[in-house]
Amino acid sequence: MAPKRLPDGRVAVLLSAHAEELIGRDARAIADYLDRFPETTASAVSRQVHKTRRVRTHRVSLRVADRVELIDGLHALAAGRDHHLVARSALGDAPRHAFVFPGQGGQWPGMGAVAYQELPVYRSVTDTCAAAFDAVGTPSPLRYLTAERVADEQAPFAEIEIEGAQFVHAVALAEVWRSCGVHPDVTVGHSLGEVAAAYIAGSITLSDAVGVVCARANVVDRLPGRYAVAALGISEQAARTLIAATEGWLELSVINAPATVAVSGDREAVLAIVETVRASGDFAREITVGFPVHTSVLEPLRDELLSGLPDSEFVEAPVRFIGGTTGDMVPPSTAFREYWYANLRHTVRFDRAVESAIRCGARSFIELSANPVLLFAVRQNLEESAPFREVPTVLVGSGRRDEPFVDSLAANIAAAAVADPGYPWEDLNPGAPDRDTGLSGFPNAPMHAVPLWAHPEPLSPVPGRTPGLTTAVERWNQLASVTPASGPRRHIAVIGLGTQHDLAETFRMAIDSHPGTELSSARDAELTAVIAPEFDYPDAARVTGELCDLVGAGVLDYPSQVGSDCHTVCLVTVGGEQVSSGDAVPFAGQAALAAMHRSIGFEYPERTFSHLDLPSGELAPEAGAALVEALLTGRSEIALRDSASGYVLLGRTLADAPAAAAWPLDAAVLDDVVITGGAGAIGLHYARYFAEHGARRVVLLSRHAADPTVLTELAAHHGTVVVSPPCDITDPDQLSAVAAEYGAAGASLVVHAAGATTFEAAGCLTADAIADTLAAKITGLVRVNELWPIRADARMLLCSSVTGVWGGKSIVSYSAANRLLDVMAAELRAQGRFCVAVKYGVWERPPDGAVSPGMLDAAEMARVERTGLRQMAPRQAISASLRDYWLDPLVFAADAGRLQMFLDTRQAQWRDPGRRTAVVAAPTCADNPTTADVVRSQLAAVLGMAHDGELRLEDSLFDLGVDSMLGVDLSKRLRRVIGRTVPLATLMDDITGDELVERLEGADVCPDTAEKVDVSRD
Repeated sequence: MAPKRLPDGRVAVLLSAHAEELIGRDARAIADYLDRFPETTASAVSRQVHKTRRVRTHRVSLRVADRVELIDGLHALAAGRDHHLVARSALGDAPRHAFVFPGQGGQWPGMGAVAYQELPVYRSVTDTCAAAFDAVGTPSPLRYLTAERVADEQAPFAEIEIEGAQFVHAVALAEVWRSCGVHPDVTVGHSLGEVAAAYIAGSITLSDAVGVVCARANVVDRLPGRYAVAALGISEQAARTLIAATEGWLELSVINAPATVAVSGDREAVLAIVETVRASGDFAREITVGFPVHTSVLEPLRDELLSGLPDSEFVEAPVRFIGGTTGDMVPPSTAFREYWYANLRHTVRFDRAVESAIRCGARSFIELSANPVLLFAVRQNLEESAPFREVPTVLVGSGRRDEPFVDSLAANIAAAAVADPGYPWEDLNPGAPDRDTGLSGFPNAPMHAVPLWAHPEPLSPVPGRTPGLTTAVERWNQLASVTPASGPRRHIAVIGLGTQHDLAETFRMAIDSHPGTELSSARDAELTAVIAPEFDYPDAARVTGELCDLVGAGVLDYPSQVGSDCHTVCLVTVGGEQVSSGDAVPFAGQAALAAMHRSIGFEYPERTFSHLDLPSGELAPEAGAALVEALLTGRSEIALRDSASGYVLLGRTLADAPAAAAWPLDAAVLDDVVITGGAGAIGLHYARYFAEHGARRVVLLSRHAADPTVLTELAAHHGTVVVSPPCDITDPDQLSAVAAEYGAAGASLVVHAAGATTFEAAGCLTADAIADTLAAKITGLVRVNELWPIRADARMLLCSSVTGVWGGKSIVSYSAANRLLDVMAAELRAQGRFCVAVKYGVWERPPDGAVSPGMLDAAEMARVERTGLRQMAPRQAISASLRDYWLDPLVFAADAGRLQMFLDTRQAQWRDPGRRTAVVAAPTCADNPTTADVVRSQLAAVLGMAHDGELRLEDSLFDLGVDSMLGVDLSKRLRRVIGRTVPLATLMDDITGDELVERLEGADVCPDTAEKVDVSRD
């Protein structure tokens, strides 16, 4: 594969630090190094920093052609000056990218000439697209796209040349961005731009895209030239009022943002309304579109347009396509011809399209055009979207008409790339010489002078544990009684998602009668209890269809019902957790909803998403106080259970898994092994392991047969008979036929490794998406148990995931599928089966080009690893799983200090057993403390410091030594002392003490008690 390069051919040097002021110090040190070693090249510096340094929160990218440009940029950084080759960002998470494709209005002849001449990727894509236009006999878009000038004697450009050139330019630019490692998560189209957006998303083919552009242009050519279009900086309502008051024919044709619209109509009327708007002091400008698309003038041409459009369809695409026609995602079931007619006829709702992209998690908007025309509207929509007004976003174009194109494009790509902490900068730089050993004496990344790290002592070795891996189990421990803090009554709301009306009423009565709480509406509440729908059965197979129906009905959109003051959303389930060995098998639907709730919470980092599980929907009256106490505990996972002395609260923790004996991998176990998902990366890891340990036969069940070379290798080296019949395990007829041929002897061991990963933001999840994710893991396992002969003493191992326990961003359906798999393991054990569900972390990703690439691509793997999870070595992971566990274990590799919020339920178990308890007095009202005083004192307390005078609030909490364990403690302290919740994700995002104070400013600080807190012995 050819190396990736920035369009301008420069290399990228990335500097990063926990604090912004450290960047200048680092730049000065590197500049000094270059002075001492004049032979050092810019490429060598680039390789050195990428090879030896981790990426931190504050990031700066320098694009440099040589050491002269590098030194100039470093001096600018050291002096705190801006520089045209520098891009900066401090975003903590990789933003989801939305590629934005505008319609007409910003084009000009020759807009792609420079790109076509200088960028091979652009030229290749342009030639491919031009050939598609040539194939249908239309004028090539190349004449318009690459024209250096338009001579007086040159034939005027046809509409198909203009529209074709816009389509080709946008598509070619998108491929340049992708070739530089910036890929779209969603595409957003505006009018003509929807064709390119649909094609880049993968929703339509190139030939269909060309067909739509041609049909569209042919109809537009039929319109006389007495029309005009104008952009106005006023609201929709103001535009409609002016249209009614203006003489002549006018219609509102585009709504881009709350105060950005466009009107089309007779030229005289358009010019009149432009003059009126300008006279009032607002923006107004005629744009270079001479026909009134998106108006009623198109209606007489409807049949002509429909007949000219391809008889095709939208298909399921890897990228979400959002169209300005409807302002929403365009599903595969959408009528093709009717959609493209509506695209030309109906008012463009780009404002709604941007809102849909925001709901899909987009925080980076990249316009694919010769000159940006929509970024202003995007920004206006973001500013009007209350939840995202203050959320950092990335808004960049591709080029600008008054700037050198290649330089502008490279600068924009660098700006988008530096916003992603996991961006693979090393891919943009030339490879090292064969004997490159690095730069001797190169300066280290600067850190603050006073290290205050509080290192927890390592765990002692546990017999039976695999080195390098953590093997843990879920444990539920009784919580001490919590008395709500005195002060104003807490406002709590109750939302019912299903038919559990009695349970919802029980909560309302408990809240209403409690002295410390007050029943409130969802818009005014600080805490909202969400009562889950009633799934009162453990059957995981049955519940999959009902979960899909819930998603399709929009039931999971409950976070949008709460108000801005709500800091905690607590999902209440019934029988969703197996708290003790005496509990029945969990209700599958309740367990799945809790897993989905945990993942949905990652889309709302400003709120805490907690979970309360009840033993029954019918509670005694005395349970009321316990229900309120459960809501106010602040714990993320709580269960209420009956006991001899009444109701008790339990909190979930993780504990080291008890030592477990290894499986005897003898002839009885390895006689006839069946592996579902066998042709996938994990399935093949298990096949190899069992073959090496003497398996007689291994049957690999996958939709596609495994690579023959792999089967030959296993047979040649180990003598194992390995067969891989193509088989969709969700298809009963196909599975029955394969079982009849290969399963007569009965399986001695079943490994269920089948599965699919769906990365969807909570707001983008569809019924079809969750159905696809649940099919292989749940439906497939049900079919295997029903139709494949399995010996009575066979062992079953289900490959689950830690995401079912922790959740994760954009994996709502995947976490639900794995939690359902855990429930099925409990079901099978209850039926007498030997079954264990192993909740794995991240498997080592196969190298690029491997036969089976694994579920996570390189970009997703980088995102996961930034949370602190590390890739597990396959042999270690398998060895750890083949043990006689009586509780389903979690098996993962991790950097515990950076696992962030995932380990917050494990803190009590993993902290230093010798820690002491100290009494830390909170400031009193009489002391009149400032917010900064409170933050300083509580930081000192969690760090175990006797005095807070040496703390610098301008330092990042990470530099001060607040790791994920101490962050949990700090968050709880601030909630108790100030009454405000700071999400752990915020504390772990390299926020400084000063920034934390800013977030807390304005809150009442009036505690009047001292509290006992844990302080690490370090």
